[in-house]
Amino acid sequence: MNKNPSFKDILKKGALIYNPVLVQLVGLCPVVAASTTFVQAAALSVAMCIELFVACFAASAFLRNIPRWMRVPVYFLIGIMFVCPVLYYFETYSLINISLGMKIYIPLTAINSVVAVHCEQFAVKNSVRLALYDAAASGIGVSVIFLITGAVREILGNATFAGFAVNIPVTLRGMTLPFGCLILLGFLAAGLKAFTAKYFPVREEKEEAAEATAAEEVPETNPVPTAEEFASSDLDEFLKTLGIEIPAEEDGKK
Repeated sequence: MNKNPSFKDILKKGALIYNPVLVQLVGLCPVVAASTTFVQAAALSVAMCIELFVACFAASAFLRNIPRWMRVPVYFLIGIMFVCPVLYYFETYSLINISLGMKIYIPLTAINSVVAVHCEQFAVKNSVRLALYDAAASGIGVSVIFLITGAVREILGNATFAGFAVNIPVTLRGMTLPFGCLILLGFLAAGLKAFTAKYFPVREEKEEAAEATAAEEVPETNPVPTAEEFASSDLDEFLKTLGIEIPAEEDGKK
């Protein structure tokens, strides 16, 4: 593994090959429940990216020597400090019509799994520069999924885009519901899988080779004997090979 990857390498892995939503399956709740329109999806993307940058920077710069059980609550506090002001701005100063889903899920992005996963898996183990690269890649990957789902659900479900009417022959009201988003995410995940299999086949070959090597390296311990071997062996010796040792019976005891 390259110990000093470039931003291009991290972007390719974090946003595409290991997309947080479609591959790692984290952050699904706000995508499914709140990204019903393009504007709401954009607002959620902004909140998510702000939190990712700040939390990953803090994890890499200041939280390396803190136990894990203390780091995770810190991520949540950072999210509350930076995400809640975003919600307040949208409600007070912007012209965005905040729906109930937005009011619920913008604060919930403060404790979302995307931030915790990337802070713990990458940021605390790497330099600040690489942590920010990973935050940018993950933010782009999540934001693209937010924007695609928000746009498709609004166009097909409401015949609008960013609040403006769109002339389409048929509207699918189910796209505004959670099951419609899950169907859309399924198609997106399948498309991403086909794309990575076609343009990044080396990655899959390496993963299969690594799994095969790991399977070969597992030693075969305590093989189960056949019936003939068991019948011809001493029972006590067989039990000892399994780690079971039965003490001898004392005289007068059954």
